[in-house]
Amino acid sequence: MAAKQDKNAKPGKGALEEEVWSAIAAFEQILEAMPNDRASLEALLHAYEQIGDLVKAKEYLVRLAKVLVEESDIEAGAGLVERLKTFAAEDPEVAQLVTTLEALAPAGGPADAGRAAAGAHAEAAAAAEAQAAKSKAGPPVRMVFNMADELAFAWNLLEAKELTQEEYASVVQDLTEMSTSESPSTISVLHVMEARGFKNIERVLGYVAKECETPIVLLSSFVLNFDIVTILSHELMLKRGVFVFDKVGQDLLIAIMNPFDKQLRKEVEAHTGKKCHFFVTLPSEFDKALAKGAEIVSEKQAQQAAAQ
Repeated sequence: MAAKQDKNAKPGKGALEEEVWSAIAAFEQILEAMPNDRASLEALLHAYEQIGDLVKAKEYLVRLAKVLVEESDIEAGAGLVERLKTFAAEDPEVAQLVTTLEALAPAGGPADAGRAAAGAHAEAAAAAEAQAAKSKAGPPVRMVFNMADELAFAWNLLEAKELTQEEYASVVQDLTEMSTSESPSTISVLHVMEARGFKNIERVLGYVAKECETPIVLLSSFVLNFDIVTILSHELMLKRGVFVFDKVGQDLLIAIMNPFDKQLRKEVEAHTGKKCHFFVTLPSEFDKALAKGAEIVSEKQAQQAAAQ
C-alpha cells in the first residue's frame, strides 16, 4: 500500500507518527472500496497535514474538493476555497477547482452558499431552517460529521500523553468503524473511550476542561424543559455532539463532546444568536440527556395532538 511505502521513506519521525500511519492505512482501505467517502478524505487530509506531508495533503484536498463539487455541497466547498488558493498559482487543475467553487457560490459568500445547498440536503436544511426561524437565529450549523475534527481531538490527547499510543490506535480504529456505520449515534472520541471502558476518562475530562476552558457538568442534575431542548434540532445535537441544557438570562449553557472544535462553537453561537457557554460531560450523561430531550418533545407533541 502507498501509505506503507511513504512510511518507510520517512524514518526517524518518532513514535507518535507511527500511529498516524496506522490511521492513514485504515482510511486508505476505506477509500479503496468507497473512493468518494468524504469522512475518509477529510481524515487523510488532516493526517497528512499532521505529519507534514503537504504533497499528499494537497492530493486529498483536491480529491475532497472534487467530491464536494460533484455533490453540489456549496457550503462545504466554500470552506476549502482559501486552502485551494494556496496551490492555485502553480497548479491549473486546482485553479480550475477554485474557479468552479467560486462560480457556484452566491455573491453573498459562505452563508448564502449554505442556503443554496439546501436543495441537495433538503431534510437537514429544513430542520435547521425551522429552528432558525423559531429562535430568530443566524445561518444553520453544518450537519455533516467531520472525522478530521475527532482525529484532531485524539491527536491532542496523544501529544498531551493523556492517551498511550495503543489507546490512540484503538480510538482511531473505533472512530473509523463508527463513521461507516449507519447506526444513529453521536460519534466522538469521548464516546469511544467510555465504550471501551478507559479507566482514565475522568482524568481526560479534567485535562479537556482546563485546556479548552469548558468546565465539567453533570447533565442529570439539570431539569430539562421543552423550550430548552428545542433550541437546537435533535438531529443536529445527535450528529454534532452538542446539547443545550439550560439558560442564564439570555445566555445558553451547552454541553459539547469535542471542546477542541472551535468552528462548531462559532457556528452554534451564530445559529442561536446567543452568547453560549460550553461545558464538557461524560458521553453517557450526554446520551441520557439527548434521550430525555426527545422524550419531552414526544410528550409535548402527544399533548398537542390530544388537545386538537
